[in-house]
Amino acid sequence: MKKLLLLFTFLCGFLLSSNGQQRPVTGTVTSGDDGLPLIGATVTVKGTTIGALTDNNGKYQISVTQGSVLEFRFVGMKTQEVVVGTSDVIDAVL
Repeated sequence: MKKLLLLFTFLCGFLLSSNGQQRPVTGTVTSGDDGLPLIGATVTVKGTTIGALTDNNGKYQISVTQGSVLEFRFVGMKTQEVVVGTSDVIDAVL
């Protein structure tokens, strides 16, 4: 019985520690008008101060947890929101 209780406690601890782990997500933000990369677009985790800017190729990298919502913004364009799933690459077209 003690071994079963110890095993159960270990498994619960392992499952809880793996929940909510951050991982890197990358992608490219492009314009819907001409398909060109958007330089300096902001990518933020909704409801937090975590964010990133796109580089000269429209690429970004940000650390997030699964289920977070990414907000993609660029001046003069409509904001896009994407829920982070299991994919490590999320591209956005604004």
